Amino acid sequence: MTRKRYDREPGTREVEAMLEESPVHFFAAIGELEWYSRTHRHWIDDLGLRVGDRVLEVGCATGTLTAYLADNGYRATGFDRSNAMIRQARNDHPDLNFSVGDAARLPYDDDTFDAVVAASVINVVSDSESVLSEMHRVCAPGGTVAVLVPSTDFTDDGFDALIESLGLEGFSRAALAKWHRSAMKMSRSHLAALLATAGLGLAVTHSYLEGMVIAATATVQRDRTAP
Repeated sequence: MTRKRYDREPGTREVEAMLEESPVHFFAAIGELEWYSRTHRHWIDDLGLRVGDRVLEVGCATGTLTAYLADNGYRATGFDRSNAMIRQARNDHPDLNFSVGDAARLPYDDDTFDAVVAASVINVVSDSESVLSEMHRVCAPGGTVAVLVPSTDFTDDGFDALIESLGLEGFSRAALAKWHRSAMKMSRSHLAALLATAGLGLAVTHSYLEGMVIAATATVQRDRTAP
């Protein structure tokens, strides 16, 4: 399969136009797509968080996943670097907490959250080690740090099989094709190494969307009483 084939996917012009004219509306739209929302929800469900846990989503965009966290009984906070994304998130979810700023300098005290999650963030930021270190810092000992990124191991043949199994058409299919062809990807080993560099130790990895995306999860074992 070639890139030209992806560019001819039905709905590609709509995806490209929306990305150029209004990234906020694009992220709001894909947040409602079944394949996208189901993947993120399965990832969150697999973390085994407890009702009442304080959960920070780094890179929350328009807040769709933050709202899912809140709906499941977690005390959710969304954070993003984009003022426009946060404005939309606050408009769509006025009862939730959202903040804007730099993920490499999170505006929260040490040990503020029981879990810190980030989907498709670590693979695109300029300083992934600093972002992971900050996620580590604001997560309490015993808590969970989890990240989700597109996988380098996912092939064009895998994409063909995924499209067939999902039965996607139009905008939904074109959005998935755009993600496959354009997203910055990571390997399991690179992702695990980044978490280790951030002091997070052993990471457990999983895959979703038939291997298109991978997740790494680590438990914070920091000892605040250590010298």
